[in-house]
Amino acid sequence: MLQVTFNYEGEQPIFETLRNLHFKYENNTYILNELDYTAKIIHDASSKRLILTFSKELSFEQYKSLHKVIKALADQIEASVDDHLALMGYLADGKEAYIFNSWSKWMVFLEGAKHVSMEGQKVLVISNNQVIGEGILIDVIKDETVKEDFRIIQCTLVTKTGEKVLSGTNLKIVPTGEF
Repeated sequence: MLQVTFNYEGEQPIFETLRNLHFKYENNTYILNELDYTAKIIHDASSKRLILTFSKELSFEQYKSLHKVIKALADQIEASVDDHLALMGYLADGKEAYIFNSWSKWMVFLEGAKHVSMEGQKVLVISNNQVIGEGILIDVIKDETVKEDFRIIQCTLVTKTGEKVLSGTNLKIVPTGEF
């Protein structure tokens, strides 16, 4: 199990905040069941601490969902977050990345690696929920002005009619699984 500790000061609306984040209260534990995963929080009111535990066997999408919950909880109760027991992986420079701290850098690193691995594969390019192209991915260009997110603004495909460059503000590239 991985663990994140929230330390807060003063009187905070813990019950209401957790309820708004879809936690249910059962047997002195707050339980979140979302996207086929379970996260549990134990509230130690005397030390003004919440301890969140969750599986280390979640999918990438489940971790992304849980990160949003952690961020929302920390913001709403003005808590400091200790996530040293929730290591997600390592960054390109070898530094550790956790579910809360260094999350954005880790996401950018993983998204970049994912798109490099799709080069040479057949993909769909989506902009504003519309497919705007299909072909073999040659290259992607990310928006370098946005550091905390990975946004593709241009890609090059080999299509049935030749090489095609597609541009947009936030292109999504999805592998088709075809060769």
